[in-house]
Amino acid sequence: MWIPGFGRYTPREGNRVGDKAPDFTLTDHTGSAVRLHDQIGDLPVVLVFYPRASSPICTRQMCSLRDGWAELGRRARVFGLSYDGVEALRRFHDQDRLSITLLADPDRIAARAYGVNGLFAAARVTFVIGTDGRIAAVITDIDAGNHAGQILKTL
Repeated sequence: MWIPGFGRYTPREGNRVGDKAPDFTLTDHTGSAVRLHDQIGDLPVVLVFYPRASSPICTRQMCSLRDGWAELGRRARVFGLSYDGVEALRRFHDQDRLSITLLADPDRIAARAYGVNGLFAAARVTFVIGTDGRIAAVITDIDAGNHAGQILKTL
């Protein structure tokens, strides 16, 4: 169910399966800059857009990734993206002992590029980017409690 003010995936040239993944540079939960295209290489890259750090459903979703990390971390580079600032992401990461790198997108740079931006929050959508730098899959029907399994199945 879509909630007004939250993003919803809008497929368009540049963010669809087969398109070259839009590049961006964002700050991670430790304060370091992360450029997407520097991450592309020997493993697929997974971008997990989610609405809000520490909210109940988002926590369940990110904890699913943490709990599936043994396999997921071997098969892909995984990043969680939200509009939250670095401090909120750092607290979220530490409090829930998350394994993935969280990226702050308060200016909605990545969310706009991937067509998931909304007024208050990004859509809950995951993009899998192949080692060739192209979008290999888009997961729009997220099962928060089994998101790691959904990603692994897609990989």
